[in-house]
Amino acid sequence: MRGRQIRSFLVILGLTSLVWLGMAMSETKEYNLPVKVSFSGFDTKRFAVVGADTSMTLQVESTGFNAFILSLNKKIMTFEVDIKNEAVHRYTRHRGDVEDIHRTVAIADLSAQLSSQLFSYGIRHLGSTKDSLALVLNERGHKVLRPDLANLRINFSDGFGLYGEPMVSPTEVTLYGSPEVLAAIESVGVKPMTLNDVRETGTYRVPLDGKWKEMGDVYASSDVLTINIPVKRYVERQYSVPVTVADADSTQNLHLYPERVTLHVWVAQENVATVSADRFSVSADYRDIEAGSQRLKLHVDRFPRDVRIRSVEPEEVEYVIIK
Repeated sequence: MRGRQIRSFLVILGLTSLVWLGMAMSETKEYNLPVKVSFSGFDTKRFAVVGADTSMTLQVESTGFNAFILSLNKKIMTFEVDIKNEAVHRYTRHRGDVEDIHRTVAIADLSAQLSSQLFSYGIRHLGSTKDSLALVLNERGHKVLRPDLANLRINFSDGFGLYGEPMVSPTEVTLYGSPEVLAAIESVGVKPMTLNDVRETGTYRVPLDGKWKEMGDVYASSDVLTINIPVKRYVERQYSVPVTVADADSTQNLHLYPERVTLHVWVAQENVATVSADRFSVSADYRDIEAGSQRLKLHVDRFPRDVRIRSVEPEEVEYVIIK
């Protein structure tokens, strides 16, 4: 009998506690909520952060249940301020020879954004212990360089080759840092990379070699290049082409032996019908004669853009001058 009374008492106590807890959890109260602050909307490579508000305390209203759920999430809520927002006040201020870029925004102007973010937690925004949030930036020095692709190797499959020129994006890389460090950086290259068995047009991502990072606090506008490599199937063709002499003395009769040479070339398979011998020109330089050379080295001066010159046979010609 006594045991039954004790059990009944415990049941009543438990039910009473649940009712009390439910009422307490549903009661709305005001309390302070710490919030982290982050800033976006600016180029972190181009600009260095000199100073910034990193936190604020919000005055909010919520039920005990929502406050309890929020407390279970051990991460402090983060609020992001986009400094491109129209409400942001912009001005500059000189600090000696340095020009600081100031961005401030009133908490009142962020009220709608704060309320929207807090609403998902069942919390109503009432106010803040701060009137505004501030960010101070300083623009780093910069230097523009064209990336060097010397470390990129392309091995084409048999019968395939480059058609035109690779398209590199971006065509220029901007480095940001102190003027002293930037002055010592003369080039920006890519990491050693080999593309094997290339047989079709493709786009490749090639990382920059970050050796310049070892020189100091330097940032690049892009750490990766996108390179489009146009590829075509090629066939080998031979063309007989006459040899001309550049800058020859018109008073002298110059005979070359042989007068024609054979060009061994690769032509894109789809363009074979449009490539003929008259689209090529080969010349010898008269200045080699003036220098006393016994044989003249040949130069291919003109050829179609989509053609790859393999060899010239012969590579040199003999000559006789008849006055």
